Amino acid sequence: MGHFADKVVVITGAGRGIGRDTALLMAREGASVVVNDLGGGPKGGGGDTSLAQQVVDEIVAAGGKAVAETSSVSSMAGGRAVVECAMDSFGRLDFLINNAGIIRPKRITEMSEEDFDTVMAVNLKGYFATIRAGAEYIKRQGGAIVNLSSPSGFGHLGMANYSASKEGVVGLTRSIARELGEFGVRCNAVRPMSQATNMAIPEVMETIGYQTQTLGIPPLSNQWLLPHNLQTEAFSVAAVLAWLCSPLSENINGREVFICGAQVALVQEPELIRNQFMAGGWTWEGICDPLVTGALTYDVRNRYTGR
Repeated sequence: MGHFADKVVVITGAGRGIGRDTALLMAREGASVVVNDLGGGPKGGGGDTSLAQQVVDEIVAAGGKAVAETSSVSSMAGGRAVVECAMDSFGRLDFLINNAGIIRPKRITEMSEEDFDTVMAVNLKGYFATIRAGAEYIKRQGGAIVNLSSPSGFGHLGMANYSASKEGVVGLTRSIARELGEFGVRCNAVRPMSQATNMAIPEVMETIGYQTQTLGIPPLSNQWLLPHNLQTEAFSVAAVLAWLCSPLSENINGREVFICGAQVALVQEPELIRNQFMAGGWTWEGICDPLVTGALTYDVRNRYTGR
C-alpha cells in the first residue's frame, strides 16, 4: 500500500523539478496528491497552466490519485483555494509541502520595490497563506508541513530579496513547529543546493561565479564545495521531503535539513558564542574597551574583504 496510503498531500510548485518528483514519489507511495502550479516562469507571472495537469496525468496513468490546481499562492485567496481543492477532492489534508518559488537576481542598488515585494509574496507569504488555510485540517489527525528554504538564506550576493524570503521561511518553520507540535503536527524546512530547479537561471549562476571566482567568497556560508557535489538531482530532494512527512522522521520538528549532492545533514541550530557580560548593563565606554570586549573580535577576520 505504500508509506502514505489513505493520506492526502498538497504540493505547491509541483509542475516541474523538485515539486514534480515529490508528487510522483508520494503518489507512488499511496498518497492522493493536489498538484499546485500556475506554470509561471522563474521570475514570476502566469504561464503554462497545463503543467500541473501533465503531472496529474502521469500519476493517474501509474494508478495513483491526483488533481491539478493552478492558483497563485502569493495571496490568501490562493492559499485557501489550494487547500479547499484537497478537501473538496479527497476530504482531508495530512501533509503540506510548500515548494513554490520565484527568483529575481539583482544587486541591492538595482533592486526595485516590486522585485523585493513580489519575491517575498510568493516565497514567504505564499507559505503563510497555505499554512494558515490548512493548519486546522492537518491538526485533525496530525501530519506534517515541509517548507523549502535555501542555502541562499546563509547569504547570497545579488539576491537579497530571495535570501531574505528563504531565511524568513526558516523563522516561520520554527514558529509553526512550536505552535502545532502539541497537536501532533511537525514542521521542518529543507535547504537543497540543487540546479534541478526552474530557478537555476543564468543570472543566478553568474552571481555564484562572481562571488566565488572574483571575490573568493565561499558559495555556502563559510564552506567551499566541490563542483561534483553541486549536482543534486530532483529525486534526491524529493526523497528528503517525503521522508520528513513520514513517521520515520517523527522525532524531527522545527529543524532544517540540508542536502547537496551525496550529502544530507541537519543544520546546526544558532548558538551564542564568545559571551561577554557587564554588571549593570552595557555602556558606550564598556563596549569600546578592548580589555572587556576583546574576545568578540579576537582572531576574527572579515571574510568578505580579508581584513
